[in-house]
Amino acid sequence: AQPWAYWRLDELAAPRALDATTRQRDAFYEPGVVFFLAGPRSERFCLGDETNRAAHFVGGRVRVRAESLRGSYSVSLWCWNGMPIEGRETAGWMFSRGRDHSLDRLGDHLGLGGTSTQPGRLVFLHRQIGHDEQLAVGSRSLERWKWHHVGLVRDGRRVSVYLDGRVPAEIEVVSEGEFPSQLDQIFLGGRCDNRSNWEGRLDEIAIFDRALTADEIAKLADMRPVD
Repeated sequence: AQPWAYWRLDELAAPRALDATTRQRDAFYEPGVVFFLAGPRSERFCLGDETNRAAHFVGGRVRVRAESLRGSYSVSLWCWNGMPIEGRETAGWMFSRGRDHSLDRLGDHLGLGGTSTQPGRLVFLHRQIGHDEQLAVGSRSLERWKWHHVGLVRDGRRVSVYLDGRVPAEIEVVSEGEFPSQLDQIFLGGRCDNRSNWEGRLDEIAIFDRALTADEIAKLADMRPVD
């Protein structure tokens, strides 16, 4: 599918999360990540009894520079939530595009809702000029301690969030996306302001510099064996 970068998160230790493409866009682990736990299994990349490996996030994040990404992009990832969904206002943020240590009107943020919204449902946040925030909430709950595929697609002003490759999308919202050159960081396993970070596992994260179609998202979510 020619991703902009693809991190398998199967490292044994920090600091680098290696990019599996030839583009060498390695990301970097922050403290607060545990390594080499069991990930989602697929015979597409597991041979015999081989175990796919994933990173477990306990407050830390993975960060990468993304200065070449513009207004249309996509994210494909597998997530496993370990946080009780009613344990805090937001169960956890799994993806964030913004400035480190701040939360301003720019940036996109994808997470799992807690007590302030609908516990266990996907949430997408984008702040805009003249508005406190734009928070969209999905319709289905993600089961705790179970792997789910999540796909985020921004096609200019249109944002779609898919759960397990299903159509229609969990979230469909019109959101003004503004990404100046200085907004050049992506965070995985946490939000840019380092609040309510992910408590659980993430794996097989790919970012694309284009808007994927619903069919492409469904293929990325398909973990069945190859014929």
